[in-house]
Amino acid sequence: MHAHTYRHEAMATYFEIVVADQVGSYAQQAAAAAFRELDRLESELSRFVASSDIARANRLARGETLLIGEDAAQCLLVAIDVSLATVRAFDPAYASERASDEPADIPPFTLDLATHRLTSRAQRLHLDLGAVGKGYALDAMADVLREWEIGAACLNTGGSTVLALEAPPAEPGWPVGLGEGSAYRTFPLVNAALSGSGIAVKGAHLVDPRLGRPASRTRRVWSLAPVAAQADALSTAFFVMTDAETAAFCATHETVGAAFTTRSGELSVHGALRACLATAR
Repeated sequence: MHAHTYRHEAMATYFEIVVADQVGSYAQQAAAAAFRELDRLESELSRFVASSDIARANRLARGETLLIGEDAAQCLLVAIDVSLATVRAFDPAYASERASDEPADIPPFTLDLATHRLTSRAQRLHLDLGAVGKGYALDAMADVLREWEIGAACLNTGGSTVLALEAPPAEPGWPVGLGEGSAYRTFPLVNAALSGSGIAVKGAHLVDPRLGRPASRTRRVWSLAPVAAQADALSTAFFVMTDAETAAFCATHETVGAAFTTRSGELSVHGALRACLATAR
């Protein structure tokens, strides 16, 4: 397979685009356009950029309202949907200081999608899109590549989330891997996203929002979803959830898959990932 690879630093990691079946100069221009979109999104979604929508939202007092852009609104919508679906195993606002009269099972803010008005319900709002924003950026970058009429491409961020578009010529998909040790498997991924979460690199940084303390899981988990933003958020949620909770979630969400290594070292696979791993090596 003849392919061109491009890399760009953003969001405290690197992003990579691999383009197949294209002239190098054209692929490079398309990748540059995608990276410009990535930089724009970082300026709107990062809580570390003082002028971003998220940083400005975090400066709101309780009851104050802010107009946010389309991307911040849509990224927050994905985060809210995953938070509600997983019963707060994923929560982009878990570190907020909630008001005593506000229930813990609803977001400490409201978002009016029609007007893009975000209103704080917290004593101190703390939004962090780090576990969904990178996936959202991959989806947006893929849209840019499609505008350039590039079909066969694979994007990833820091090796943690992979978004595969159309398969390269004469290939079943883009080769990706999951599992650890003897349970490691590779399989072809196409028109879907795979994300992994673990603590091997950053230590015990993943917090269970429901308990307010680091998750008890130590082994890496993976999630499969139609889009990268959803896969990114779900891998964090699955790391927090128990094995039984993760399996039950996949059983009721047919487009989602999960995998994790059991204590005995075996790979436990659920949902849509089972079909993918049927061709695993």
